Amino acid sequence: MGALAACTPPPDNSEPVADSPAGNTIAERSAYSEVPLPPEADRYGTNPEQIALQAFGAAEPAEGNFSQEVELLEETPDGAVVILTQSGLLDDSVEGMRYRLEFESGENQWELVWAGRQVRCWPDRGSQEWSTELCS
Repeated sequence: MGALAACTPPPDNSEPVADSPAGNTIAERSAYSEVPLPPEADRYGTNPEQIALQAFGAAEPAEGNFSQEVELLEETPDGAVVILTQSGLLDDSVEGMRYRLEFESGENQWELVWAGRQVRCWPDRGSQEWSTELCS
Protein backbone atom coordinates (compact mmCIF):
# COMPACT_ATOMS: atom_id res chain seq x y z
CA MET A 1 0.00 0.00 0.00
CA GLY A 2 2.89 2.35 0.52
CA ALA A 3 3.59 2.24 -3.22
CA LEU A 4 0.09 3.44 -4.01
CA ALA A 5 0.46 6.41 -1.71
CA ALA A 6 3.78 7.23 -3.35
CA CYS A 7 2.06 7.42 -6.76
CA THR A 8 -0.59 9.82 -5.55
CA PRO A 9 0.43 13.38 -6.38
CA PRO A 10 0.62 15.79 -3.47
CA PRO A 11 -2.32 18.14 -3.07
CA ASP A 12 -2.14 21.31 -5.15
CA ASN A 13 -2.22 24.17 -2.67
CA SER A 14 -1.61 26.85 -5.31
CA GLU A 15 -5.33 27.51 -5.89
CA PRO A 16 -6.85 30.44 -4.01
CA VAL A 17 -9.02 29.76 -1.00
CA ALA A 18 -12.71 29.56 -1.89
CA ASP A 19 -13.64 32.50 0.34
CA SER A 20 -10.85 34.72 -0.96
CA PRO A 21 -12.00 37.92 -2.70
CA ALA A 22 -11.32 36.48 -6.10
CA GLY A 23 -12.62 32.99 -5.24
CA ASN A 24 -11.46 31.19 -8.37
CA THR A 25 -8.92 33.83 -9.32
CA ILE A 26 -7.09 31.70 -11.87
CA ALA A 27 -10.29 30.58 -13.62
CA GLU A 28 -11.78 34.08 -13.56
CA ARG A 29 -8.60 35.72 -14.81
CA SER A 30 -8.35 33.31 -17.75
CA ALA A 31 -11.53 34.85 -19.22
CA TYR A 32 -9.74 38.23 -19.47
CA SER A 33 -6.65 39.56 -21.25
CA GLU A 34 -4.29 41.01 -18.67
CA VAL A 35 -3.66 44.71 -19.16
CA PRO A 36 -0.90 46.88 -17.67
CA LEU A 37 -1.68 48.56 -14.38
CA PRO A 38 -1.88 52.36 -14.29
CA PRO A 39 0.94 54.42 -12.76
CA GLU A 40 1.50 53.65 -9.10
CA ALA A 41 -0.10 56.92 -7.97
CA ASP A 42 -3.42 55.80 -9.54
CA ARG A 43 -3.46 52.33 -7.91
CA TYR A 44 -4.19 53.35 -4.31
CA GLY A 45 -7.21 54.78 -2.52
CA THR A 46 -9.88 54.23 0.10
CA ASN A 47 -12.59 52.94 -2.27
CA PRO A 48 -12.03 50.19 -4.90
CA GLU A 49 -14.83 51.52 -7.12
CA GLN A 50 -13.31 55.01 -7.17
CA ILE A 51 -9.86 53.59 -7.94
CA ALA A 52 -11.39 51.60 -10.83
CA LEU A 53 -12.98 54.72 -12.29
CA GLN A 54 -9.80 56.75 -11.83
CA ALA A 55 -7.63 54.06 -13.44
CA PHE A 56 -9.83 52.82 -16.32
CA GLY A 57 -12.97 54.96 -16.42
CA ALA A 58 -13.88 57.51 -19.05
CA ALA A 59 -12.31 60.82 -18.06
CA GLU A 60 -14.79 62.96 -19.99
CA PRO A 61 -18.46 62.57 -20.79
CA ALA A 62 -18.83 60.68 -24.06
CA GLU A 63 -21.18 61.35 -26.91
CA GLY A 64 -23.83 58.99 -28.22
CA ASN A 65 -25.09 56.02 -26.25
CA PHE A 66 -22.01 55.62 -24.06
CA SER A 67 -22.64 54.19 -20.61
CA GLN A 68 -20.33 53.21 -17.80
CA GLU A 69 -21.12 51.02 -14.80
CA VAL A 70 -18.91 50.04 -11.90
CA GLU A 71 -19.88 47.09 -9.70
CA LEU A 72 -18.25 45.82 -6.52
CA LEU A 73 -18.39 42.08 -7.23
CA GLU A 74 -16.78 40.88 -3.99
CA GLU A 75 -15.23 42.39 -0.91
CA THR A 76 -13.52 40.75 2.06
CA PRO A 77 -11.21 42.22 4.69
CA ASP A 78 -8.25 41.13 2.52
CA GLY A 79 -9.35 42.07 -0.98
CA ALA A 80 -11.99 43.13 -3.46
CA VAL A 81 -13.00 42.54 -7.07
CA VAL A 82 -14.59 45.29 -9.16
CA ILE A 83 -16.12 45.00 -12.64
CA LEU A 84 -16.09 48.17 -14.75
CA THR A 85 -18.25 47.97 -17.89
CA GLN A 86 -18.25 50.54 -20.70
CA SER A 87 -20.74 50.24 -23.57
CA GLY A 88 -21.59 52.27 -26.65
CA LEU A 89 -17.98 53.18 -27.40
CA LEU A 90 -17.32 55.52 -30.30
CA ASP A 91 -15.15 52.97 -32.07
CA ASP A 92 -15.84 51.42 -35.46
CA SER A 93 -15.28 47.84 -34.22
CA VAL A 94 -15.34 47.71 -30.39
CA GLU A 95 -18.80 48.29 -28.88
CA GLY A 96 -17.79 47.76 -25.26
CA MET A 97 -15.03 46.96 -22.80
CA ARG A 98 -15.27 45.22 -19.48
CA TYR A 99 -12.51 45.26 -16.88
CA ARG A 100 -11.96 42.89 -13.97
CA LEU A 101 -9.96 44.73 -11.33
CA GLU A 102 -8.55 42.98 -8.26
CA PHE A 103 -7.55 44.80 -5.10
CA GLU A 104 -5.70 43.97 -1.90
CA SER A 105 -6.29 45.83 1.32
CA GLY A 106 -3.48 47.53 3.16
CA GLU A 107 -3.20 50.04 5.96
CA ASN A 108 -6.37 52.11 5.58
CA GLN A 109 -6.29 51.84 1.78
CA TRP A 110 -6.80 49.54 -1.18
CA GLU A 111 -4.23 48.70 -3.86
CA LEU A 112 -5.09 47.68 -7.42
CA VAL A 113 -2.95 44.56 -8.01
CA TRP A 114 -4.34 43.01 -11.23
CA ALA A 115 -6.38 44.16 -14.21
CA GLY A 116 -7.89 42.27 -17.12
CA ARG A 117 -10.10 43.27 -20.04
CA GLN A 118 -12.74 41.75 -22.31
CA VAL A 119 -14.29 43.31 -25.40
CA ARG A 120 -17.62 43.08 -27.18
CA CYS A 121 -17.70 43.91 -30.88
CA TRP A 122 -20.22 45.74 -32.99
CA PRO A 123 -22.35 43.47 -35.25
CA ASP A 124 -20.38 42.02 -38.17
CA ARG A 125 -17.10 43.05 -36.49
CA GLY A 126 -16.63 40.00 -34.23
CA SER A 127 -18.20 38.46 -31.15
CA GLN A 128 -21.19 40.16 -29.58
CA GLU A 129 -20.39 38.24 -26.38
CA TRP A 130 -17.72 39.38 -23.90
CA SER A 131 -14.44 37.77 -24.95
CA THR A 132 -10.72 38.32 -25.37
CA GLU A 133 -10.96 37.98 -29.17
CA LEU A 134 -10.04 41.07 -31.16
CA CYS A 135 -12.74 42.85 -33.15
CA SER A 136 -12.19 43.34 -36.88
